[in-house]
Amino acid sequence: MRSLLVGTLLVACSMLGGGCAHTMQIKNMSVYTPMGFTSLDKPIKIGIESEPQAPDEKVIVNGMAEELARYNARVVMPYIRNSQNPVDLIAKVDIQTERSGSGWNFLVNFPGFLVFAPAWNGYLYDVKYAITVSLNKPDGKKIMDDFKIPIALDIRHAAINRTWTEISYLEVGAIAFVGGLVFITYDDGVTALLPEKVGSPLGKYVANEIARRINSSGAFAANEAGPPVPRLCFVDPVGQ
Repeated sequence: MRSLLVGTLLVACSMLGGGCAHTMQIKNMSVYTPMGFTSLDKPIKIGIESEPQAPDEKVIVNGMAEELARYNARVVMPYIRNSQNPVDLIAKVDIQTERSGSGWNFLVNFPGFLVFAPAWNGYLYDVKYAITVSLNKPDGKKIMDDFKIPIALDIRHAAINRTWTEISYLEVGAIAFVGGLVFITYDDGVTALLPEKVGSPLGKYVANEIARRINSSGAFAANEAGPPVPRLCFVDPVGQ
């Protein structure tokens, strides 16, 4: 009888989309959508200095560089100081990442297993990026601006490596209870899914802030006066 129940549950999970899984969703990504389009006042050449470590950090920096190229900038990345490729501005970008699970995951797993909560709600995870940007003159002596961009992503995700504990229907909740205690921690499988989700939107968000800071500094303001207009000379035929 028990084997029949196990087989029935596994078949049901497979029919529900490949293993009782919840595809990864970032619930608050709209918070990091730039309002409008910030083009640079003047075309400039920007060198990007950055050494991202994790794959999601790398795609954020790449997305930022691609977006700056749309903002009236020519981007050199990676930029090497004292190279034969001079730039107008150096943007040094550093990303520190913090990844964590949530205490709510215990309740999602137990008693959430009774309503398959992991499959329709997903487990909760937090990924925080502390992005520090320094805008420097090429000589490295003058800092035009130095600022931080905090980003905190609210993530929902569940994969079969955790949702298998739904078999607690057969154990009166014992497996789900123990699993809930374990699943409070972060699932490293989420990290592998982040690059395709964060590169473009967060790259745009960071690039927009960099462009806004460059414009507000006034260091590369466009010449609004324009070229001098030649005067016209008229000759009075009567006075000749």
